[in-house]
Amino acid sequence: MKDIIGKSEQSHFPICSCEAFIKLVEEHLDKNEVPNLTFLSILFGYLEHELTVSRIILSDHSSDSETDKSFQNTTKQTAPDPEVLENKNVEVPFPTLELDVVQGLYEQFVLFMKANVDKSLPEYTTENGCATSPLCKYISDLMWNGLLRSYHKDKAHIQSLFSYFTGRQLDCFGLAFSVVAACQVLKYDDVHLVVSGDHAWVVCGNEEKDMVEVTWHGKGNEDKRGLAVDSGCTYKNWIYYGGKPVICDRWMELVAMLISVNPSIDSHTESEELQMIQHKLLHKLYQKGYMDRYPMALGTFAELQEGQQLGDDSAEVIHMKAVQTVKEIYDDLHIFPYCSQGHFYMRQKRFKEAIASWAKAAQVASKYNYGKDDEEVYKEMIDIANDLIPTSLRGGQLGEDKECYFDVIRFYDGVCLWEEGSSTPILHSWWARYFTLSVSRFPSVVRESYADDPEKQDDGNLLRRSSRSLGSPSINSEASSSSTCEKEDKFTSPKISATGESSCKQPTNEPETKLLLRSHKMKALKDILTSGKKINTQAVGLLLTAQSQVQFVKRRSTVGDYSIEYKRSRKSKDLES
Repeated sequence: MKDIIGKSEQSHFPICSCEAFIKLVEEHLDKNEVPNLTFLSILFGYLEHELTVSRIILSDHSSDSETDKSFQNTTKQTAPDPEVLENKNVEVPFPTLELDVVQGLYEQFVLFMKANVDKSLPEYTTENGCATSPLCKYISDLMWNGLLRSYHKDKAHIQSLFSYFTGRQLDCFGLAFSVVAACQVLKYDDVHLVVSGDHAWVVCGNEEKDMVEVTWHGKGNEDKRGLAVDSGCTYKNWIYYGGKPVICDRWMELVAMLISVNPSIDSHTESEELQMIQHKLLHKLYQKGYMDRYPMALGTFAELQEGQQLGDDSAEVIHMKAVQTVKEIYDDLHIFPYCSQGHFYMRQKRFKEAIASWAKAAQVASKYNYGKDDEEVYKEMIDIANDLIPTSLRGGQLGEDKECYFDVIRFYDGVCLWEEGSSTPILHSWWARYFTLSVSRFPSVVRESYADDPEKQDDGNLLRRSSRSLGSPSINSEASSSSTCEKEDKFTSPKISATGESSCKQPTNEPETKLLLRSHKMKALKDILTSGKKINTQAVGLLLTAQSQVQFVKRRSTVGDYSIEYKRSRKSKDLES
């Protein structure tokens, strides 16, 4: 990697439009070289700052000085008020990105790393030229020592090298990405970014087998830097995706950087220019296949496709690809792609499919043990339980749908199983309240249809139609299932052919379905759930919250916002629209 920005890139400055910015990045990516992470991180950070943070600051000044007409005229020329952005008829000026800013920060980072890292030390470089864990820890120390001592580490727009140099702030992802960028500067090609749903670390060494922490995690900002990431900490741990995280190459690291871009100006306004640039570049990388092994990136791209489709693949197709990737590559251990797919179906008012996707997400969660670091996925699950499922049941008029009742129970069974074996309880009175609300929406005839009938049961397995596209029903019983997903789900369908087609496609031939609950709490509730009597709210509350002592803090969210967040926020179509 060069110590200065190439002349071809320099020729594009100053950048004064979205088209010019996209042209620069595309030209950089079309070269036969790998992406220059340092250059791109500074460039995108610069752009994001000008299109979001600067507009927030100038808007605040404008509101405080409404009588100062000269100041208002100045801000209109450089960064318009967010209210102006909502007016489609007003042409918004694009900020000017200067070469001196990008070149200066780029050279500063390169010189800083080369001056402070001695590659000749044996503890930093192996005999065959690979990086070591101590080297990654040392680079992390260099970056860490340059950060402010106190700042809110989960705030937006602090994930780039631009935010590091101009504000001395980085979030968890930003620090891990910066370590990888520094290693690229130092020509350690074996160091790569590793990401999960809410954490990031690096892999290095011979055959890229050594994984090491280079950042922190959680609100407490526990410093994990230097710790090895091995089977001892990844087993049944969602933060590490159970040992099946996304291990990036240079192009996937670029994808990770792109999806970390946050177009939010404030809680109600987004930069349309930044979102458009992000969308077009993700589409280019999608076409080249650089997102094929990155489920969360596919989910982000699918959400952008909802607003305006680029290329042949629709948002639904991309969501399905994300889910299929999770199954084929990551042992079905990623939760968010199923959540994201469910949110998409809800925005499309396909409520039954949405609940089925969320049920699958809970079944994936059941493969983990809940821990204090799982805040993001916990918030996602409780939003689904307390808001999205009840809303879907109302909007979709699904009270008479037996399969929908099956999926509601399946969702809660997965959450209860997620809690089992965990040191921290999950379920509390809020869960019980909305569980009772959702179950009570189904009449007694639906609930009774799942009552046990010993003469019709098949070895205690759950019978169900297999025509649904979501999930992977077992072809045989649990004992003969070879699939990890099938073993975990334990859902079987009667009379399924070798091609996966069910013989029970016609409603008149559909057998009565049965429940086989896996969690202890849901097993205890089985008689209530399959009874024709009125739901005993008190009994449900006592059984569901047994030994649970979790303090619930209600999540603040905007109406109709059903998007997955990875240190970002994005507008979603209002449910009522």
